[in-house]
Amino acid sequence: MPFFPKTIVFFHNIPFSILFLLTVFWVEPVHSEQESSGAVEQKQSEPSPLSDSEKRGWMNRLSDPGQWDIWQGSASTGMLDAADRVDSFFGDERLDDENRYTRLRLGMGLGWHKNDGASLLTEVRLRLSLPQLKNRFQIVVDDSFEADEPDKGSVIAEAAKDSEPDAALRYILKHDERRRLTSDLGVRLSSPSQVFGRLRGRIILPFPIWELRLSQSAAWFTDDGVTETSELRWSRLLWTDWLFRAISRVTWEENNNGVTPAQSFSLFRELTTHRGYRLGASGEWPETPHAHEAKYTTEFTYRQLLHSRWLFLEITPGLEFPQQRDYECTPYINFKIEIVFDEDREKTP
Repeated sequence: MPFFPKTIVFFHNIPFSILFLLTVFWVEPVHSEQESSGAVEQKQSEPSPLSDSEKRGWMNRLSDPGQWDIWQGSASTGMLDAADRVDSFFGDERLDDENRYTRLRLGMGLGWHKNDGASLLTEVRLRLSLPQLKNRFQIVVDDSFEADEPDKGSVIAEAAKDSEPDAALRYILKHDERRRLTSDLGVRLSSPSQVFGRLRGRIILPFPIWELRLSQSAAWFTDDGVTETSELRWSRLLWTDWLFRAISRVTWEENNNGVTPAQSFSLFRELTTHRGYRLGASGEWPETPHAHEAKYTTEFTYRQLLHSRWLFLEITPGLEFPQQRDYECTPYINFKIEIVFDEDREKTP
């Protein structure tokens, strides 16, 4: 892992986080005019085949840098729409953090792991918008837990009791197509409970056939101290129904040694509007540069819409290769039913 130690100093310090978040807030958008002019240009070029004189004009436009900027803006917009469509179907966590409206994601299922046996898996992620405050405030609730003996009610109750849900009030400082900046103030209901504050910024950089999202978050907890996460997310549309994505992430925690880099590669395919699958491979290296709990994973996820636009079935078999077990191949499989209510999506005809 030669890349991450060299970048730790650059990515994980307080001045860099502040600089990135201020950049997200203050930099003005420069592509809206290009996108609108691209739409006008497209409408003007649709009606009829090109004459010889028009073809000569077309060649002149190919050599015009401004015209290339227009095409780049149009392609970038299409890439954004494709990425959002795939993320919405697969319930990507990014949508939980980047929407302005009410969104609820509730998941429950069963898992089986070769070394750990069966378990009950639950997850709750709620974003409750306050429309009377111009959709700039949200109530945020996040919680998840895993019970090792799903057939025993007492074990499930104990696991739920030991979970550490977060509840916060979120203020959306800035939100447009390419930039977003939010601040949270809340409490983590652990033992003991902690008060926390968090800033998260995201900016999208346009490319002709790629989407690049840069995200930076910085949080402070009364007991756990400061944590930071930097993420680069590359997405590219392949053909009409495939999406490739690469995510690089580095997390630093004040009370832990080193940092935790993670890298994942995913390939999504939409079979129909109701069915799709994802192929993925990932790695995680806690406490880099002295990682001793590295883990590599490869998995296949099948997801299907069962009812209306909110009830999903997800099946994920996979293989783990943990460093602690000398990279022994370890199979697992998860079955999950997920409810996704998205107010913004429900408004779309």
